[in-house]
Amino acid sequence: MNVPALILAGGLGTRLRHLIPDLPKPMANVAGSPFLYYILKHLQIQGIKDIYISVGYKSEKIQEYFGNYFHSSFLHYIKEEEPLGTGGAISYAIQQINADNILIINGDTFLNFDLNQFIQAHQNENLTLLLKYVQQSNRYGFVDFENQYVQGFSEKSEEIRNGWINAGVYLMNKKFFLSTAPQQKVFSFEKDYLEKIYTRYPIKVFTINKYFIDIGVPEDYERAQKDFSELKYLDINSEWTLFLDRDGVINQKLDKDYVKTIEEFHFMENVIPALKVLRKKFGRIIVVTNQQGIGKKIMTERDLDTIHQYLLSELKKENIEIDKIYFAPQLEQENSIMRKPHIGMALKAKEDFPEIQFHQSIMVGDSLSDIQFAHNAGMYSVYLSSAPEKYFNYDFTFRSLFDFSKCFAE
Repeated sequence: MNVPALILAGGLGTRLRHLIPDLPKPMANVAGSPFLYYILKHLQIQGIKDIYISVGYKSEKIQEYFGNYFHSSFLHYIKEEEPLGTGGAISYAIQQINADNILIINGDTFLNFDLNQFIQAHQNENLTLLLKYVQQSNRYGFVDFENQYVQGFSEKSEEIRNGWINAGVYLMNKKFFLSTAPQQKVFSFEKDYLEKIYTRYPIKVFTINKYFIDIGVPEDYERAQKDFSELKYLDINSEWTLFLDRDGVINQKLDKDYVKTIEEFHFMENVIPALKVLRKKFGRIIVVTNQQGIGKKIMTERDLDTIHQYLLSELKKENIEIDKIYFAPQLEQENSIMRKPHIGMALKAKEDFPEIQFHQSIMVGDSLSDIQFAHNAGMYSVYLSSAPEKYFNYDFTFRSLFDFSKCFAE
């Protein structure tokens, strides 16, 4: 099932107005990027090609920043000329989306969900809610369910308890919603629709216990700054793969030259402790490196193999394993699929390690071609630089591999 996504980004964000007085809430700065950036990235790397953004308050801020494309996804804007409430916004927007089923997401919340799993749960359903388990909270109302279907909704109360909450992510059949939604123009999706419709029609739930945050209140907005700068929101574990460039990431680059011998190969400062931390966190570490020095006949493949055997043996002494090293010897002008920013090396890695999922992968590099490689393959990108240029359009930036590894230090 191919689905487009609709992001509700038209709210006024009154509780954050003192922190972001001139921006719509989804454009609030979180760890150096608009909060909406992280939502868009999460959708794009999971293969959603068409993303619709329902905009209202200060809509020009969103359109000016993102334009009509987000990497490989097309962005479409649907503007509310007046506030319609969450239900009214959905009703107005989906009439302009040509699809049977649509993914709906609130623009001020982030939930790390797997789209394919969610789609599988929604097969042949009219409406599926994504639920997140929270502990010790009185901030949310809770959803009661049995056998994967909604049995009731409880109001917010002073009581602190554990339970399943509506995470603001839905898969919806368009015809079903339009035929059962209230006829008024302005209404709440939660109060005026969900809390009434479940008694007449079965509403499926899909439960998840992944990272969730709602930046609608100042304390969680502040928490998001740390969580997103340290990549905590990605829930990285042994299912993830780390792709690394070599020169400038693992070893020192030579100015206007190529590392041709072991004597010219020098590890970057603190790269050994960094790799020790990263090896424990990621299920696989793959090196992908352009080596056109071979194509220029400055060095041979045998020279490169000697260097890589040295690299692997030195790391092995520290109990660090690199799963595999891939290299592209072609000249830049050949425009080979194997050479970054093309993704031939990534595809070869997936062929050798079928468990690799690109949407659960991070590429770390120090050049534009590394960042483009990540985006072309549908990975997250980390740009290493002491003075990063934002036009590279990277997802994260750190000064070194060691600084990046601090995100995962125990």
